[in-house]
Amino acid sequence: MNRLIRSCFAAVVSHVIILCISSSRGAYALVATGRKSPAKPKICRASLPADLPSIQECRRTAYEGKSVNLRSERSFCDADQIQKPDYVCIIAKAGNTVLGTADLNTRTKVVNNVYVRKEARNQGIARLMMEMVEKELDRPTTLKLDVMSKNTPAVSLYKKLGFQAPGVYGGLDALSGITPLNFLMEMEKKLE
Repeated sequence: MNRLIRSCFAAVVSHVIILCISSSRGAYALVATGRKSPAKPKICRASLPADLPSIQECRRTAYEGKSVNLRSERSFCDADQIQKPDYVCIIAKAGNTVLGTADLNTRTKVVNNVYVRKEARNQGIARLMMEMVEKELDRPTTLKLDVMSKNTPAVSLYKKLGFQAPGVYGGLDALSGITPLNFLMEMEKKLE
């Protein structure tokens, strides 16, 4: 036990304090940061053209360090489709920084370009944006989207939100776990 107590230490590294506490069941490390936890982002409909530069800057982070060659990649980065009629862009915003986007075609009821910056992932932002997308639609209707079968985090989120892969796409969804192929899969959710 004495060796365990002696092995505990306190260190300050880049605003992080690590304290070791011993008990009869062992040692525990507590981590406290000197920074406040990030504020919950505001999820809202983008105001165009004012938010367009921030949306474009956010989307360009998807290709950091890579060249943008394909027309579809340039279109995504430039946010071309949200500048057309019948499109709405839902954004997650912290201050003046756009953390994520989701585009909705209100005529066809298709959502695409759901994207969250790498540093803002795993905070529930994509879920919040998808919930806001659903609020934009009149009911009853069916919301649709396409997703690559190997995009496991996205497929998992959509399933948790109640999306299903209809018809042949259901079979492809089942195959995605056992095949190395990555294919475009359609998913949909009926909104009551």
